[in-house]
Amino acid sequence: MKKMKKAIVSVALMVVSSVALGGNGPDGYPSEPVRFVVSFAPGGGTDLVARLVAAELSKRMGQSVVVENKAGASGIIAAQYVARATPDGYTLLVGGSGPMVFNPIMKNDLPYDPVKDFEPVTILGSYPLVFLAGVKEPFDSVKDMVKYAEDHPGDLNYGSFGYSSQVPTEYFASIADIKLNQIPYKGSSAAAQALLAGNIPVFVSDIGPAAPLVAAGQAKALAVTSAERNPILPDVPTLAESGFPDFDFSLYSAVAAPKGTPAAITDYLQKELHAVLHSPAVSERLATMGIKPEGMPPAEAAARYAREIGLFQPIVDKLGIKTN
Repeated sequence: MKKMKKAIVSVALMVVSSVALGGNGPDGYPSEPVRFVVSFAPGGGTDLVARLVAAELSKRMGQSVVVENKAGASGIIAAQYVARATPDGYTLLVGGSGPMVFNPIMKNDLPYDPVKDFEPVTILGSYPLVFLAGVKEPFDSVKDMVKYAEDHPGDLNYGSFGYSSQVPTEYFASIADIKLNQIPYKGSSAAAQALLAGNIPVFVSDIGPAAPLVAAGQAKALAVTSAERNPILPDVPTLAESGFPDFDFSLYSAVAAPKGTPAAITDYLQKELHAVLHSPAVSERLATMGIKPEGMPPAEAAARYAREIGLFQPIVDKLGIKTN
């Protein structure tokens, strides 16, 4: 009898152990580490968000979430890698506006299709661009900048750090009916340094690098591109407040899975990520970075990609700035 009880206890422990090795998702998912393949280098905004979320998601799922950086080619390297991965929920892309919106409208020979090759999971967090001006420039607001561009046609340059900075700026210029000349830089840091050195009068930056420059009095913030003011730059007006009521755009970090990943897994991931993003520990940390937590369902994320492609594609076609 004692031997039988021991055997029953032993089997029970084996069952508990096997359950513990699996996750709390569909069919025990995840039963092995999940990879977040980040399309940017370590230390950038998307990377920081990915690592913050990964740490908390690991706790909720009972399985490690490992961040792997595959930077380069405007996010194409990471996107192509994940698109070719097995669609089982263990290899996920953490990219966002660049891979899903701007690469498709700016690249003629894109080696992946954001619709045909991916299942959207969710958008993690969104953050605005900021129109920055050098401290010595003769304009302190967007209205003044537009007036300056009108009075000096073709003379106003702006710095950008990629398609996600260039395309919204050109869209704004088309709405304002002014000419702005793009000066491309390899990253936000290089463009910011050019602004501080007086080599460019305007830099359209993501909010992370912009906020410290404004706080230190090294640059003037003219406006943010989101519909609402941002908590880390509360005194900076929106473009809507500056006379452009229909302008509402934010960059974002997002998660996508290879096409064919079961809906049960993408839905489970979305729900877990939503809970992580809106937990006090994560939402408060994101707020210090100027990032608004999202966590929307997959269909809403897909609709946002489609809406923004429809918004920006016409200006890219009009200017003929699409590249190979």
